[in-house]
Amino acid sequence: MKPLKTLRLTVPMGLAALMLTVAGSLSTASAATDWTYKNAYEGNCLTASTVTDKVWSGSCNQSPGTYWNWGGETWQDYPSGRTYRRLVSAATGQCLTTDTKSATNALWMSACGNGPDQFWNADYDDLRNLDGNLLRTSANGDAVYSTPWGQDGIETSRWTWYGTHY
Repeated sequence: MKPLKTLRLTVPMGLAALMLTVAGSLSTASAATDWTYKNAYEGNCLTASTVTDKVWSGSCNQSPGTYWNWGGETWQDYPSGRTYRRLVSAATGQCLTTDTKSATNALWMSACGNGPDQFWNADYDDLRNLDGNLLRTSANGDAVYSTPWGQDGIETSRWTWYGTHY
């Protein structure tokens, strides 16, 4: 009699566990969400090359280089309350990278894991790097830079990026 009672408890519990496992593996919550970032000044999108390390502000034509994902690793900035993540090209799996060498810092794509200059936040219609600089477009063509906010002679809308997810 005892084995039948054990079987009656074990089978439903096992089926419940199986159903939870299947439902969890099919959940879209675990899938990466694609984002595009459109600049308020130009109306162009943040674009990464699919074959080089180049990054620019280009046409929002839904090309593979205009789609981005947020990496899973976080960096919490406690004074500001912002959470930073790596901004990853959906086309190449490489991360948006910058440095702090000047007031106008270059941007490029590189393998994820190269340090804090790959951590970004987009909470307030800007793309802010953990180093405190913001992504902006250039008045000279399609270049993008990481610079401190509010430099003289640069329109504030060049620092504004509207994110849309798909």
